[in-house]
Amino acid sequence: MGLERAISTAGGIRLDAVTDGLELRALPGVFAAGEMLDWEAPTGGYLLTHSLGTGRWAGRAAAGYLASARR
Repeated sequence: MGLERAISTAGGIRLDAVTDGLELRALPGVFAAGEMLDWEAPTGGYLLTHSLGTGRWAGRAAAGYLASARR
C-alpha cells in the first residue's frame, strides 16, 4: 500500500516528558510504552515490534522502581 501507510505518526506523550526508563516525569510510578509515546518513524509495518520493545523496556524499569520502593 505504499510507505505513506506504513509510517507511525506523531502524537502521544512527548519523549521529554518521560525518563530514560519511560516513567512519566509528572506522575512518578507511571510508565508509558508503545503507541502512548510520541514518535514518528517509517516502521514498515513493525509498529507491534516497537510496542513490544518499549513495553519490555518500561516493564523492566517499573520492576526496578517497585524493587527500590520496597527497600
